[in-house]
Amino acid sequence: LSDATMSAGARVSMGLDGTLEAALDAAAPAMRGLRFVLLTFGNAAFSELLRNFCAHARRAGAAHVVGAVDVGAFELLRESGSPCYKTPLALATGYSLDGANSHSSGSWKAFAAMRTGEVARVVATGLDVLHIDTDVVLLRDPAPFCMCTAAARAEFGDASRFPCSALRAADVAVSSDNMGPSRSVAGGAAYHGAGTFNSGLLLFRATAAGRRFAAQWHRNVASPERGSRFWGKTSDQQVFNAMVRRERQWPGVGGRRGEWIMRRLHEDWDGNLSLGALPLPLFMNGHGYFVQAAHRSLQVSPFAVHATY
Repeated sequence: LSDATMSAGARVSMGLDGTLEAALDAAAPAMRGLRFVLLTFGNAAFSELLRNFCAHARRAGAAHVVGAVDVGAFELLRESGSPCYKTPLALATGYSLDGANSHSSGSWKAFAAMRTGEVARVVATGLDVLHIDTDVVLLRDPAPFCMCTAAARAEFGDASRFPCSALRAADVAVSSDNMGPSRSVAGGAAYHGAGTFNSGLLLFRATAAGRRFAAQWHRNVASPERGSRFWGKTSDQQVFNAMVRRERQWPGVGGRRGEWIMRRLHEDWDGNLSLGALPLPLFMNGHGYFVQAAHRSLQVSPFAVHATY
């Protein structure tokens, strides 16, 4: 890192006192007037992923905040000058996130409840939030595209393959676990909806509907009503999919080829929420990027690569 970058990091670290408000203040200069921030979470056991995430976010110039799940992660991130704060779990006595990938342990459920609550909390401040897993690598700042700025419209205008105006109309937008970035170009929302929605790249707008959905997502994860379709779900991703898809049918959500907004959501949200698709060629999974090298065949420059598959 350059001396200028190091001194900037030192200035940021001096203002980080563990509160969310201080972390958002530290991230504000990178927002460049846009009410948009990336939000991720991690503990000290994932220090290498956290360092990698923050390094790429800084390189891309993306406004980001990391919610530290333990004090060790907070100290690590603060020392590096990354905007960070202590989540409620970092302030809790005796909490430890286990490393199981079943997403069914008590500690994992506590983590899922915490992070959905923190996402809802930041959205409630009036910021658009891209909730993002720490195993996502940022290659470009997604803020101009997500906010459909004038600069973004030069690349992603209405005549382009991925018009940013379509996404700008969404209250919530989500990535897909489908495996074919090339198929998604023509398939649009129809193709994305046929795959599991991945909450590791999940955009919430600070619209009334976006705030309401984020708050309900948290409630359905943290305290699902017994006997509801959310009772027994073990991850926030499962809950998200159950919220938007119609029951006892697949995919349970509609979409038209060439469009980027879903249709025929679950009855709870149909007509009350605009759900968009984060275009797979721009928000790629690991297989699409590393194995298929779809960004080369499609001649696109992705914003993010999620290290799935």
